[in-house]
Amino acid sequence: MRGTLLTIFTFLTSFHSFAQFDVETAKRHVIVKYSPLPMFDLDNTVQFGVEIPLGKGEFALQQDLGYGNSSFNGWYKNESRRPDKDIFKSRTHFKWYFMERRRMRAYAGPEVLFKKVVYRENQWVGRECDAPWGPCGFFQNEQVRVDKNVVAGHARFGWQFISPGRFVFDVFTGVGFRQIFATSHSSGIADSEIRSVYDNWEYISPTKNDFVPSAVMGFHLGIILGKYRRD
Repeated sequence: MRGTLLTIFTFLTSFHSFAQFDVETAKRHVIVKYSPLPMFDLDNTVQFGVEIPLGKGEFALQQDLGYGNSSFNGWYKNESRRPDKDIFKSRTHFKWYFMERRRMRAYAGPEVLFKKVVYRENQWVGRECDAPWGPCGFFQNEQVRVDKNVVAGHARFGWQFISPGRFVFDVFTGVGFRQIFATSHSSGIADSEIRSVYDNWEYISPTKNDFVPSAVMGFHLGIILGKYRRD
């Protein structure tokens, strides 16, 4: 046991001594990232990403993917019931690193965001109705599905900090616009017959369609992959 611990300690010591990463040695490596803040969004997600260098490292492409569910959303902690919803998120960001220091570099570039929030709930739906709002012959309890879709574009700016031991801290902000629209996927039920789904001070109906300003900010925690190279 003592020999094993000594071997591990020797390995870590040699790694720290000879594999001192900085911007110059890290910029041609793939970086795997985790984003903590999306877990606290109203539409919460567990989000991971990967940054792939392009060329000699002055440019990079980052792709983030996230998934969330209302079952682990802290915003509903004190609610009597949680909505039945799933969240899918994708962020694609092209980076241009325009300034470099030994352990820090700044970047800018466009970002495209897509988010889909899938709501499912049971509603009483009118049948044999004379008009969209009744009167109706009878009502049936049906499961309806309404999707909230978000498509956004941002100009994003950020700073990436490199530690000697492969760890990366990436902080960013950005501004742009987003379109929010809803679609119904409820078989046999007309959009006009579906009531709005209420979630976090927002009503989502199949007629929803908004184009609004947008802002983003956050940070990533990452680790550099691959062997240490100075050349």
